[in-house]
Amino acid sequence: MNLKSKYWFLLILLVITVSCGFQPIYKTGNEKERLLEFNLNFYNEPSYEIKNTIKSAFLDSQTTALYSINLDVIENQSALVTNANGTVSKYRVEVIINFEVDESSSGKNIYTGISRGFSEYLVQTSEIETNGKYKQAIEIAAHEAVQMMSIKIQSNILQAK
Repeated sequence: MNLKSKYWFLLILLVITVSCGFQPIYKTGNEKERLLEFNLNFYNEPSYEIKNTIKSAFLDSQTTALYSINLDVIENQSALVTNANGTVSKYRVEVIINFEVDESSSGKNIYTGISRGFSEYLVQTSEIETNGKYKQAIEIAAHEAVQMMSIKIQSNILQAK
């Protein structure tokens, strides 16, 4: 093999190795990992979309969580634009999350707060499309409320440490 073909062989081997999808796994410290795990308790039963949005934002661990979050979720829908004939063409969706953060070991209340998220959607030509837009609007509003709740909780917990 000449020198040129060795370089090409090395380059091709490097490209194949880099693009094979290997990703190293890093271990995080147990204390930081446990700090951000929560035990989620719902006072009421929110919609499927809201519950999934909340569960995807917080690590839900019944056994190792240092804190538990008690949630009361309220979902409102109001007409935003009404046509001359009385039909509604645009709705506003609001998700309100009342939450309490307690220590799992002692049950002591650490923080209590409220978070809100808003979204709007237009009424579509079919009921199926309108329901799809409504579910998307609920997910967006819930995502906004969960983001604000997460910021409040994490800053309060980290500030207390």
